[in-house]
Amino acid sequence: MIPAQISKINPDEFSRCEERNQKSDPGESPGSIQKTDAAIKEQIYQAFWKDAVLRSLEYHEIDVRVKNGVVYLYGHIVSTTSQSRVEDILRVIPSILGIKNNLVLDDRLTLEVATALGALEHTHACKFFTGASHGVVSLQGIVRDENVKMLAEQCAADNPNVRAVINNIRGSGTEQGFHEQPFMQPAIGENIYFVDGIAGVVKQVIINPNNRRVTGMIIEGQFPDQKQDLEAPKNNQLQRLEKTVVISVDLIRYLTNSSGFLTIKSTETTQYQDFNPLYFTSPPIDWTLPFPYCPADVLFHVEAGEIENQIMVDPDIAQLNISAQPTSPQTALPVDILASWEDDGGQIIQTGEAVAVAGFAMSTTGIQDNIQKEKHNSPANDSLGG
Repeated sequence: MIPAQISKINPDEFSRCEERNQKSDPGESPGSIQKTDAAIKEQIYQAFWKDAVLRSLEYHEIDVRVKNGVVYLYGHIVSTTSQSRVEDILRVIPSILGIKNNLVLDDRLTLEVATALGALEHTHACKFFTGASHGVVSLQGIVRDENVKMLAEQCAADNPNVRAVINNIRGSGTEQGFHEQPFMQPAIGENIYFVDGIAGVVKQVIINPNNRRVTGMIIEGQFPDQKQDLEAPKNNQLQRLEKTVVISVDLIRYLTNSSGFLTIKSTETTQYQDFNPLYFTSPPIDWTLPFPYCPADVLFHVEAGEIENQIMVDPDIAQLNISAQPTSPQTALPVDILASWEDDGGQIIQTGEAVAVAGFAMSTTGIQDNIQKEKHNSPANDSLGG
């Protein structure tokens, strides 16, 4: 029986995010409790690996944390059968003082989402087919109105335990086509490599709240000076600057457990842009983050109206953020409102240079018009989804 209200994942008194952010003193040796907790954690993962079913299906999907002998489980698994196998393993491991199970089961999640979609099916006389794989929900079906497709996507994403929504619903009368929608969740701290070997580190991700999918990454590293690139330096020796940039997940070739690899070189500077905090905001405090992200990991795009309000409150904010002005990419790739920015003269302005440019001011109307134009010309936000 499905509960009337879907509850959020219970973090209990011990938060995996707090544990990740805790920094121990390098000169301090771990105490006996910490050593015991580490030993318990190692035993659990070894036992999971020895179980052929868990090794095949769940091993990389379960996050195990141990504090003071209490085991905390986070992540998504496929079924109650897997949960039973996990529980059986934990029962025979000595020194475990308690278990806090926050695992989300795909079979239950599928039923929850299907139940929530029932109202839409009744109202719009359609039928949706729902499935889930480690928290990633896929939707199938045929609808008469394209708006119903988006309503179904948002309905599924409203479940706080959903990691992402893959929307394969199509309109009636349209041909069945295959549109690849890869699911990608770059890990915070993961190294991301350009084709030419230049690398940066993932500091945050950008998520579309309508489908809970990652659309971009905030990367820190040493990257070529975009202004110098436009001036065609001799011998192709570009100066690298310590910068924070925004890169679409559409540019990821593939991800491993520890690294990501892009489809572009670091010198293809029109394919990514400097990070500008004016165009992003943190999620609402009551919005449940998709596993495995923590509150400081995730950003949303800011709507044009919100940017206008910020500038009305503080007109100087436009002057301090003129490093982000729109331009068109060299190749036909899906872009969002931040894709490749430059000034009217066609020269990319770095943040430090922008502050020094006297007399320049970005008008509120110009910002809003440019963003609305980008939104109109580009696919929906989920075109950058992971």
